[in-house]
Amino acid sequence: MADAERAFCCQGCLNVYTILSESGVIARGEDFRNSEVYRESLRLGLISNSQAAPIEIPEGAETRESTYQLSGLWCSSCGWLIEHALASEHGIVSANVLFASDLLKVRYCPQYLPPGRIASRILALGYKASEYSGETDRDRGEKRDLLLRIGIAAFLWMNVMLLSLVIYASYWESISDTARRIVPLALAGLTLPAVFYSAWPILRVAFLGLKAFTLRMEALLALGILAAFGYSCAQAAVGGRHFYFDTACAIITLVLLGKLLERGAKERTTQAITALYRMMPSKARILNDARESFVSIDALQPGSLFVVKAGERIPADGSVVEGESDVDESILTGESAPRPKTPGSNVIAGSLNGGSVLRIRALRTAGDSTLHHIIRSVEQAMASRAPIERTVDKVARVFVPVTIAIALMTLTGWLMAGATASDALMRAIAVLVIACPCALGIATPLAITAAVGAASRRGILIRDAAVLEQIGNIDVLVLDKTGTVTEGDFNVLECLPPTLPFAPLAALEAFSEHPLARAVVRRAGAASLPEATAVTVHKGQGISGQVEGRALAIGNRTLLPGQSIPDPMNQFAQQWETAGATVAFVSGNNQIIGAIAFGDRIRADARDTLLSLKQHNIATLLLSGDAVETTQWVADAIGAGSFRGAVLPDGKRALIDEMKASGRKVAMVGDGVNDAPALAAADLGIALGSGADLAMQAAPVVLMSNSLAHLSVVFEIARATLRVVRQNLFWAFFYNAAGITLAITGVLNPILAAGAMVLSSLCVIGNSFRLRNAIAHD
Repeated sequence: MADAERAFCCQGCLNVYTILSESGVIARGEDFRNSEVYRESLRLGLISNSQAAPIEIPEGAETRESTYQLSGLWCSSCGWLIEHALASEHGIVSANVLFASDLLKVRYCPQYLPPGRIASRILALGYKASEYSGETDRDRGEKRDLLLRIGIAAFLWMNVMLLSLVIYASYWESISDTARRIVPLALAGLTLPAVFYSAWPILRVAFLGLKAFTLRMEALLALGILAAFGYSCAQAAVGGRHFYFDTACAIITLVLLGKLLERGAKERTTQAITALYRMMPSKARILNDARESFVSIDALQPGSLFVVKAGERIPADGSVVEGESDVDESILTGESAPRPKTPGSNVIAGSLNGGSVLRIRALRTAGDSTLHHIIRSVEQAMASRAPIERTVDKVARVFVPVTIAIALMTLTGWLMAGATASDALMRAIAVLVIACPCALGIATPLAITAAVGAASRRGILIRDAAVLEQIGNIDVLVLDKTGTVTEGDFNVLECLPPTLPFAPLAALEAFSEHPLARAVVRRAGAASLPEATAVTVHKGQGISGQVEGRALAIGNRTLLPGQSIPDPMNQFAQQWETAGATVAFVSGNNQIIGAIAFGDRIRADARDTLLSLKQHNIATLLLSGDAVETTQWVADAIGAGSFRGAVLPDGKRALIDEMKASGRKVAMVGDGVNDAPALAAADLGIALGSGADLAMQAAPVVLMSNSLAHLSVVFEIARATLRVVRQNLFWAFFYNAAGITLAITGVLNPILAAGAMVLSSLCVIGNSFRLRNAIAHD
């Protein structure tokens, strides 16, 4: 074996083999596929893994996610084929194609998948894929190519029909033998470019589908076009009198026109992503020794200083260091009113500086900005599928072979009934064309994509399209109190005793991000704070530690279970809690030494929002870790159906699980770190964009603004989307059922069938855009 000749597919494989041999891996008889050298070579693309034996991907392996713009998709079956092919590639974790926006979302392990393998695998299937970053020159080039193919097909169709008048006239008047021979050949010559140039995308994809043992929508069209053209050519060769060159040209022209309309619809439904990409500047203005220069936003790191002048967009999330201005954040939050920004205010990448010059310190890199995460969220939603869409895709894949069977039975049946071969063939072709499930394929994804895009323009991020279907089943909505129903901006109202020192408490609370902690720090003011040690944050309870040699703690009653509350402080707490305030107790050396009352404002739109939800038979429950009395007061103020107070973070999740176990469909709204487990456990999690990053990551729906009114909009969007999807599916199935029946009986000829197919797609597109406009102007 040592002297045996070996053949290598490339120099890279030869080099890797040499390294493995010299390292002793091969000599020791080890499986070289498990070696680090081999894996690194795969990751770098030095060698191909197309012939590699499957390697188990270890748990926790590095994964990346990429979004690709696809071209060449003709129906939802194309998306299924790409998903199925990529799923068999070693290193692919998941692949989802969104037909309505021609996007592919792939999660893969770079250690096992060489660069470019995804795009090359898709290319082998007959499609093209490129990294998605909004509209590209290639997109515009493909649109021009489609327009050219349509123009040529339409021009040839007109000329074929005009020249066909000679053939039609021969049915009533005699024409010369020369004309009878030459005209059909001329018609064949005119039709040839339409079939093999204009219709080439259809024929190519149909052939590649058959090569992959998959019958797609294009197979129906290709059969119809080639049958009409082939039969007519045969008639021309033998001197027959029945020609259908005009039928072949008409089918091609109308089908391509339908694809152009669908393409325009897809572009309009993905305008939300394109608009977000356009909000991201490519450069940032920096000052070095009073000299301005520009750098790529990729060069900005946390801590970098940059300048944004009036009328410019902010290139990265940051904090204002110098200057005052009004900033328009409507593209992100859906709120049109500009927000004032002063030193210390946070700004969001992509927002528009309206007033004056701002000097800003970057808080995150461009790739980690809020706008970037919003774009990824919208892309993720558009690349996901609702359960109803997956069901329709399965039906569409079965529909194509069934239609071919019906067309064959139509041809055979009419021939057996004594019809001429030309009449029977035209009816079979009409069945193939009218049954083409274009409208069925776009009925669901187009409506969902339109809804996701319209929602993003309202400042509502829907991360997963499946939630649009889930929302319809929600019967109870659980709302966190602090920061969700209330604004979460606390102030100290009163303390007992009045001389309670705040500096030691602020030294502790400086370690906490809780709104109450910020209120304590503000109350301490500019006084110098002592050092705090052994600090422990008790989730949902409070904070404790050592300050100036003294054990201090501040929190609610659950933090101090073994300490008795003096009567004056107990009365103080009851008085403020029944008035809706939040009370925290202060303990020093295991004795309660004080109490502090904090005030918070209820959001102005909270009561109207809950009233709107009740009108749709959705029960509401207010949930809080605050005292029962405080929670009850707020629940009564906003009109919540029920409430639970003094609930710890783990208790919130336990309550959600308990409600789900009883058969309830639960939605949870929250904004804090403490809410993340409950948001993840609920059937539907909704986070406020003003809340903690962890809460937003745990929720499939995020309200980017602080307005609870958008909560009602979420439910309205879901109901409207499902209503339009059902209407689209009804019309798609109705057109197919009625059209196939009319085609079999001969009422519809192939040209009318192609026109009806375009009309069905137009109905679905128009109905979906009605949803888009209704949401946008709600």
